[in-house]
Amino acid sequence: MSQTLPLLITEAAAMSVAGVGFHRYEMGPALIGVGADATVVIVAPGDNPGVSGVQDSTKVLLRGEPVPALHERFAFRDAPPIHLFADLGGGCLPLGTARCRGRSWSPAGFNHADLELDQPLSRAMLDAVRPVPEPGPVPGVGWVDHVETDPVRALESFVLGWFPTEETEPAKEATAEGDLDALPTALAAFHRLARLRPALHRFHNPMLKQPKRACGPYGDRLVFAMDNQGVRDWSIPWPQGEQDEADPRVWLTEDPDDPAPETILEEEPLSRFLLQFTLNEAMNASPYHAWTYCTPTTRLDGLWSVLRPIPLSPFLPTYTAEKFFVAPGLLTQVSSDEKEAVVSFGALHRGTLTPLLEHGFHWSRFDG
Repeated sequence: MSQTLPLLITEAAAMSVAGVGFHRYEMGPALIGVGADATVVIVAPGDNPGVSGVQDSTKVLLRGEPVPALHERFAFRDAPPIHLFADLGGGCLPLGTARCRGRSWSPAGFNHADLELDQPLSRAMLDAVRPVPEPGPVPGVGWVDHVETDPVRALESFVLGWFPTEETEPAKEATAEGDLDALPTALAAFHRLARLRPALHRFHNPMLKQPKRACGPYGDRLVFAMDNQGVRDWSIPWPQGEQDEADPRVWLTEDPDDPAPETILEEEPLSRFLLQFTLNEAMNASPYHAWTYCTPTTRLDGLWSVLRPIPLSPFLPTYTAEKFFVAPGLLTQVSSDEKEAVVSFGALHRGTLTPLLEHGFHWSRFDG
């Protein structure tokens, strides 16, 4: 059954909801009316992540030049109600009431507010006020063919396709070429890639530009990546033995500052682990996400015609043990047992997520 939209009203009718003593302001593309009864916010439609407008079914952002007079109207408590509308050109669509969940703290610098709708927008209303653009060109998945035979090549192909080009880092900020020559092939390849795609050095869990020496319960090691809170790190034995010099095993060390830290041997050798690590961080950094609630594993059957499995062991097996899957422009992680699963998606374009609605999952987050 198709959903119908509420009737559009004129801008004047929308502003009249504010009540007597009406004053009109602008913050970026949004119009804001302040009166005795309410605060009225009229936003422009469009798909504008991180700037003024509707972000998803519950979130609306205001961004613009400071308007000190509006600071108290967006207080967290005891402020007049906030009524939201979207200007669709032929009239204003009522979106409902909202609460302020975040704002500039200083009145003089009041230039943003994060609003949360009291009732989520229907899909029809969301599509009207935040239309989903076509994805356009997306990176392919041919690199998966090389995972088992040449994981370094697979890593390079994935990185160059997924992460956009940008101004490269100055050479002095990268690992020196002489230092790269001393590293295992896969780790040296990663750092060379980072010169072409600096986003690799902005991971949530950082790869160290300069790997560092450390001690461990099994001997000296070379730390090349860390948890963002410093509670664990990843390393390889150092100096390397002849047996594993080409593609050493990876150690996960818990609480590395502890006198007797716990060390776990990762399932994958360095070349394949770096691909795992990069896929996980690419998921974290994706501009658009979708996460399911826990769902019966059988509900995933419809995904297998869409997703291609990546032949890697589960990532972080002592934690979430997530398996990776991929489709053009879409990364997927599945954490499951025989009965239940949680699925996470990361996409470069909002429109890549939208078809997932057809699978009928119960979403804890859906940016599509």
